[in-house]
Amino acid sequence: MNTRVLIVLALIIAGIAGWFFQQQGEVAPPVNVEATDVDYEATDIKAVQTNDQGETEYELTAESLTHNPETNLDEMSGITMNWEPSEDQRYRIEAGSAAINQQTGELNLSGGFSLFSEGNTANPEVEPIKVTGSALTGNTKSGKVYSEAPVTFEQGANRFEAASMTANLETGDYEFGQVAVAFTPSERQDEALF
Repeated sequence: MNTRVLIVLALIIAGIAGWFFQQQGEVAPPVNVEATDVDYEATDIKAVQTNDQGETEYELTAESLTHNPETNLDEMSGITMNWEPSEDQRYRIEAGSAAINQQTGELNLSGGFSLFSEGNTANPEVEPIKVTGSALTGNTKSGKVYSEAPVTFEQGANRFEAASMTANLETGDYEFGQVAVAFTPSERQDEALF
């Protein structure tokens, strides 16, 4: 074959290939790399927080954790916290999401929460409690929590709703605002006295 024919044939193939790739559009979208406000992130978290004396403050499991360096908060989702604020009081807290400052102990739970007492070693006959609501704020260092949103309190057969709650989990003292109770008395039984 003649060299000219091979060169013309190569140019025709190159032209067809160029036209084909031009018709295909962009191969991949451009990569946009921006600075993030996340310091670190992890999934399937199991953590233990200790105080300055090395004693366990709480144990925590979470589906995911993201640390935000601007706010210095650990933001988590799907948390379960086992908290023992004193030798006599133990609690389990479950929440949809949480933000915790490890240095100050500030704790903000949102997306619904459940607070369960897991026994009182000083008074074992006291029935455990369960408090549920939409948001809870507190401090793991002081052992105090509060909710400005409505909560539901349950202990054994007793149940009531309140517009707000303040609690000292170290002592087991609770205060509720604007309590609403449904009371169903037993049926009246008329009997002769004599």
